[in-house]
Amino acid sequence: MAEVILKNIKKVYPYQENKKKKKKGAEEKKNNLQVTDEGVLAVQDFNLEIKDKEFIVLVGPSGCGKSTTLRMVAGLEEISGGELYIDGQLVNAVAPKDRDIAMVFQNYALYPHMSVWENMAFPLKLRKTPKEEIAQRVSQAAEILGITQYLDRKPKALSGGQRQRVAIGRAIVREPKVLLMDEPLSNLDAKLRNQMRTEIIKLRHRINTTFIYVTHDQTEAMTLGDRIVIMKDGVIQQIGTPQEVFDHPANLFVAGFIGVPQMNFYDAVLVMDGDKYAVELENAHVILSEEKQANLRRNDAKPGPITLGVRPEHLLLGNGADGMISGQVEVSEMMGSAVHLHIKACGSDTILIVPTIECKDAAAFSLGAKLSFTFNGDTAHVFSRETHQNLEA
Repeated sequence: MAEVILKNIKKVYPYQENKKKKKKGAEEKKNNLQVTDEGVLAVQDFNLEIKDKEFIVLVGPSGCGKSTTLRMVAGLEEISGGELYIDGQLVNAVAPKDRDIAMVFQNYALYPHMSVWENMAFPLKLRKTPKEEIAQRVSQAAEILGITQYLDRKPKALSGGQRQRVAIGRAIVREPKVLLMDEPLSNLDAKLRNQMRTEIIKLRHRINTTFIYVTHDQTEAMTLGDRIVIMKDGVIQQIGTPQEVFDHPANLFVAGFIGVPQMNFYDAVLVMDGDKYAVELENAHVILSEEKQANLRRNDAKPGPITLGVRPEHLLLGNGADGMISGQVEVSEMMGSAVHLHIKACGSDTILIVPTIECKDAAAFSLGAKLSFTFNGDTAHVFSRETHQNLEA
């Protein structure tokens, strides 16, 4: 069982500036990371239990601590605090080579003077694996990844996608308990990234290992992960399945980070309509769904100013009737299957997605056109104006 458990993991980088300039015990923020007398807290209070053969994705903006966390699991970064267990063994002080893990890097890290076969066989040779077993494992990995015909080539003769397959092959021939992947697709073009995502999904069903995958691309996170861990400034914001974090974001950051285009946010008001919760925005008065009513009652949500979130695909075009929100088109983007309308409404920029099959009158969406829209009570997300937390969570 290749379970990975991280308990209260912390990573501190020593603070380099003159400490005399700071009062003892003082804390501050620098580059969005917390700074104390101890140093810069790159990762703090990280708790996660990863099941055997689970595919976990760490996702967040640059500098959020996801790669640092991965490198601590690999043993490439010292753990400043907390405990890391792999397969039930405490490995804080265990050397990387003894953790039975393999890592795929962003820049492939292939040996240029070696052929593909030699690159893939190299970690097995270091372990003094018998030649017959090396040949079998390399051939099997090459077949799985579709690179059998390239085994005699040098890395410089391969495309970016082929090099990445070789890097993955070199990792899986070791049959590691845990496979770590640090933004492996970021150097590929969009079409190749899509193809490689599909290959990785197929791969995880063919090998018996636990995956920990790091990316800043939320599309990769949503399509690859059994669960995703969303990070910001070294702190976990939410852990859940892709559908859970999309449907029930824990706070404003998660709501804005997950989803393309990102969620629209408005200053609105939460009110009571009889014994039911409703939101008011401009002329719209929308009673929330029964599920949301139950969640808000459970949390004893109080009426008052809120931040309202509605995803672009959940906004509904209106006919100018009363009870609608009015806006003016500033940009119209034809995306093929849909038109993305950028609208000035309620004092903020709004994105509304309209399927092209509904765009019978293109002039209605031209620059400066006025239109109206609304939303349903089951697609509204209600956040605290002060804490930014989801009032349903």
